[in-house]
Amino acid sequence: MSKYTKLIKDTVIFGIGNFTTKLIYFFLMPIYTLSLNTYEFGIADLLNNSLQLIVPILTLSISDAVFRFSLDKGTNHEDLLNGGIRVLSYSYYAAFIGIGIVLTCKFESYWIYFTILYITDSFKSLLAQFTRGLGKVKEYAINGIIAAAILLLSSYVFLNRLSLGINGYLLAFIISNIAAIIYLLFIVGNIRYIHTKSINKMLIKGMIAFSLPLTPNMLSWWITNISSRYIIAFFSGVSISGLYAAASKIPALINVVSSIFQLSWQFASVKEYQESKQSEFYSIVYKYYYIGIILCGAIIIAFLPLISTFVLKNDFYQAWVYTPLLMFSAILGCLSLFFGTFYAVVKENKKAMFTTLIGSIVNLLVCFMTIPFIGVYGALIANVISYIIIVFLRVRDCRSYVSLKVNWRLILICLSIVFVECLLMMSQIKTCFYISYALVAILIIIFSRDLYVIFSLIKNKIFQRSIKL
Repeated sequence: MSKYTKLIKDTVIFGIGNFTTKLIYFFLMPIYTLSLNTYEFGIADLLNNSLQLIVPILTLSISDAVFRFSLDKGTNHEDLLNGGIRVLSYSYYAAFIGIGIVLTCKFESYWIYFTILYITDSFKSLLAQFTRGLGKVKEYAINGIIAAAILLLSSYVFLNRLSLGINGYLLAFIISNIAAIIYLLFIVGNIRYIHTKSINKMLIKGMIAFSLPLTPNMLSWWITNISSRYIIAFFSGVSISGLYAAASKIPALINVVSSIFQLSWQFASVKEYQESKQSEFYSIVYKYYYIGIILCGAIIIAFLPLISTFVLKNDFYQAWVYTPLLMFSAILGCLSLFFGTFYAVVKENKKAMFTTLIGSIVNLLVCFMTIPFIGVYGALIANVISYIIIVFLRVRDCRSYVSLKVNWRLILICLSIVFVECLLMMSQIKTCFYISYALVAILIIIFSRDLYVIFSLIKNKIFQRSIKL
């Protein structure tokens, strides 16, 4: 099996799992916007985002180390998983102490659910990354589907039927995590790797040395993507922050395309780098990657008002006007993730941390300078500027790792077209929809030759299969 075929095969498997998962998550938004008011959703979203901040800090991003080390030849997988569990166990002590302090200051029942959510979420993530590192692609994808399906069902019961509010929101995630843990432990069989023998301390030290720079890196990503919601809540109120958070869910559609690819790309890039740093493989893959990301982003932006009618219900619908620039930031984020993969390949996580740290600092500064005066639009501007900086820094670093032959002028032209489309949609002038459709058509024409190659390959594959049958 060639490296391209392997990459495509893994992408298809991850694609089926992730598309199904994201489709299920897509249907969660109507449940949230129908069952929670803007204030409740604002609090629930801030709690969920706080989890994204706390998990990498307390766990030292050990799940990422478990995945990366499992790809190395000669790794003892039992020691690897048990080392990860040992690190998690220490983090749970820290979580209990922290939540005890919070409850002493101000008792809110949702903090108890939040603590349980932290434990289940971090353990599920560890098992999932271990499964992916073992090369169990199908099992990893099924895990995501199970978790998302249980989350959808639980959210409907706890929010729509039982009206449990914020507690119901958190409880649904807990039930979803527990279901995934049971599947990964007993159905996939990861429980056989868990033992009570002595821990390999040298391996744990190596894992922490790898993952430790990822913690400030994840913190910087959190600041870039999430911190603006807290600043909006402070200056404009929790309800406005809730609207912004709801609008932020729609760009997840473009992240579906990226996340599907990234899961298989991490495998392929590591294997390819071990063979050659000058491989044409990277350039070819990147060309079709950015074509897919830019085109999907432009098409979604063109149909945002229609998509928003299904996702944003009641008072939340007005938030769709924030979405175009959020989508543009998501496109830049997808490009940055591609280049960010090379930091993990060469185990240069300190440089990955530096790029996201610079981006997060810029994001914070612009947010504080603009949000008090122009509200949510300040956060949108900060997001775009910070992602531009991150992409620039990562492209610069990437050139020292691998050889990339890319038409940067063409990429800049296409991104400029998408940016103009975003501004037009936000202006809400009468002709903005028609102009947006025309801009999408222009992009299709620009990429027509490459799109023809893609469709020809797909057609030939289908034709060859039909002959075999």
